[in-house]
Amino acid sequence: MKKISVGIDISMDDFYACIKIRTQTGSIKIKGTRSFKNTENGFKEFLKWALKAKEDDYSVIFVMEATGVYYENLAYFLYANKQTVAVILANKVKNYIKSLNIKTKTDKTDSKSIAGFGIERELDKWQPMSPVYKNLRDLCRELLSIKKDLQRSRCQLHAMNKSHEKLESIVALKLEQIKFYEKAIDIIKEEIKNAVNKDETLKEKIRKAQTIPGLGFETVVILVCETNGFALFDNIRQLVSYAGLDVTFKESGNYKGKTRISKRGNSRIRQALFMPSMSATRANYPIKKLYERICDRNPDIKRKGIIAGMRKLLILTYTLWKKDEEYDIKYQWNKEPSSNDTAMPFFGPVTIKKKAEQNCSALDRPRFNELTEAFFC
Repeated sequence: MKKISVGIDISMDDFYACIKIRTQTGSIKIKGTRSFKNTENGFKEFLKWALKAKEDDYSVIFVMEATGVYYENLAYFLYANKQTVAVILANKVKNYIKSLNIKTKTDKTDSKSIAGFGIERELDKWQPMSPVYKNLRDLCRELLSIKKDLQRSRCQLHAMNKSHEKLESIVALKLEQIKFYEKAIDIIKEEIKNAVNKDETLKEKIRKAQTIPGLGFETVVILVCETNGFALFDNIRQLVSYAGLDVTFKESGNYKGKTRISKRGNSRIRQALFMPSMSATRANYPIKKLYERICDRNPDIKRKGIIAGMRKLLILTYTLWKKDEEYDIKYQWNKEPSSNDTAMPFFGPVTIKKKAEQNCSALDRPRFNELTEAFFC
């Protein structure tokens, strides 16, 4: 297949680009490398230069790393000009370069490697976030950051009050700092509510997700905006991996290492789910039973039960969001209901009604697979 891949290694002030072409015979050639300024004029000059190499029947893809926020302006510019863009994680590029045994590391060589990555693989097309979700994400991330600063300041104030003859002006400054953080948190929370209230569909879906015992408004909003309304995922496994809640194993021959969650994912999702999971182990009956079962088998590592609760809450939120339904405490997850099926759910006997669209990918049951079961149990 004829293909042109433009690899981009971007930094704060400039970026290197490399054009590689795969011909009909399968041979790969470098058409050129060049650096450009990371500015609007540099983007225009770069696009003009890149499109000169395009030939008939050749598909063109622009491939770049997710390098902080420096790539965003260029990605949005290329997307606005109807170009195909792929944004890949830096660790994937790093491992790919290691597999090539390339010892030299410069911006120029990295751009060549990224172009080669785009030539060899079929990459998912990058899509910009919805403006609503992007604004909510910025607000929620700032809220989480300020909450950390507030907690740190309160701990520092506690230490000052317990210390011997602390300078009063320092204590007064710390109190002012705490008041500023508290005011900023109130302002951000109000902006988040106003942004949600402007979209009736979003507001209603968030309300339905809040029916899950243990989840509150802020947690649901964070989960939704960090995942772009769960549009990034086709199934539950992808979502769990994105949150870093997937289980990793280390085994070789007779050696069996410890199993743990990978934590290679969005840390803000894990941060947002930790306290709700602790609440759900008391208020959400199915998660409470799961927590107790895991703690009985792992009495010395009760945090495993909390992590299992985090995973379950994330999956429940994803499922309800995709199905646009409220949480049903009587729903039987591990059983395919029939029209005449009567079972004993968690809160007494009830006739289970058959759910619609059983084959929908969003209805993946939040069951543990064998590997996850081995970790949590």
